[in-house]
Amino acid sequence: MRFDRIWEIAKKDIASVRRYKYVLYGLVVMPLIFAFVVPVVSLVPILGSENLSGELPPFAPPGYSPKQAMILWMVSMFSLFFMFIPAFVPSVIASYTFVGEKINKQLEPLLATPTTDSELLLGKALGAFLPAVGVTFASFFGMVVLVDALTFPIFGYPLLPNLISLVVLFVYCPLIAILSVSVSVFISSKVNDVRAATQLSGVTVFPVLGFYFLFIGGFLRLDWVELALFAALLVFADLGLYYLSKMTFRREEILTKWK
Repeated sequence: MRFDRIWEIAKKDIASVRRYKYVLYGLVVMPLIFAFVVPVVSLVPILGSENLSGELPPFAPPGYSPKQAMILWMVSMFSLFFMFIPAFVPSVIASYTFVGEKINKQLEPLLATPTTDSELLLGKALGAFLPAVGVTFASFFGMVVLVDALTFPIFGYPLLPNLISLVVLFVYCPLIAILSVSVSVFISSKVNDVRAATQLSGVTVFPVLGFYFLFIGGFLRLDWVELALFAALLVFADLGLYYLSKMTFRREEILTKWK
């Protein structure tokens, strides 16, 4: 396996991202919404409330006022939101890696090169993985700065980054991005319509939604055991989908039967 070939394929895909408006939307608009719009809309009403009372979230930490506990709960939600960016953005990019290039008559020359199937799949995956992770990190940094600026007068110390946010950013986001890329590359190598590939690739959001709603409902406390179990499930899913893509990839069929 030659890594220079993998990197060349990835660089070409990254450079071609700007040609697709829908891909640019995912790379720019969605991260901006999660970094700035969601925190402002959610936190400003609570910060401006003088007497916040009522039932606390099921996992609210003890020793805080209702207002502080609600803010802490919402900040945890903001961190979990960032799992949706690497679930969505790579699926949009990777859906174009085969189908979009086929429509634009750019795929056949690449498939005819002496690159191996592993090099081709890894290059395509890397070309979708790096932009998705990059915008996730940049968006997260913007959210941290904004949230800490808004909440510092209430707590007297920065709330972010905390344990949950670091695990989400450095463990879950890359693993979810790999999962999304693997599913999308597999699907886009089997279908010949960009819209169908993008819609089918959306299944990668379901594990994230399940994890998110289990946390919302108080079924997950996010201790080390639960965090490690979810990470392990993502690792096994990533490995399984990569080998499935490799075993079922047929470049000859794509070259001769896609019309």
